[in-house]
Amino acid sequence: MSNLFSKDEDLLKSAPFIGSEILKLFEDADVSKISIFEMIRFMRKKHGSSPRIVYFGLIFLFSAGIIDFDAPYLVAKC
Repeated sequence: MSNLFSKDEDLLKSAPFIGSEILKLFEDADVSKISIFEMIRFMRKKHGSSPRIVYFGLIFLFSAGIIDFDAPYLVAKC
């Protein structure tokens, strides 16, 4: 079973880094609501991120209370 956080993990694929990249998408678009599909398209294009890495980034942001889900949108609380 793989670990969510590991000392051997590449930092550019860590949940906090991916979460910050998702937040940059909100900042660049200057909106508080972004489509999940748009976010996935951005992450694949910019980072070539796998769905698992994006999933962990979203879990990190949600558990920190920074984003919320309003299907099919991500909503920034800050």
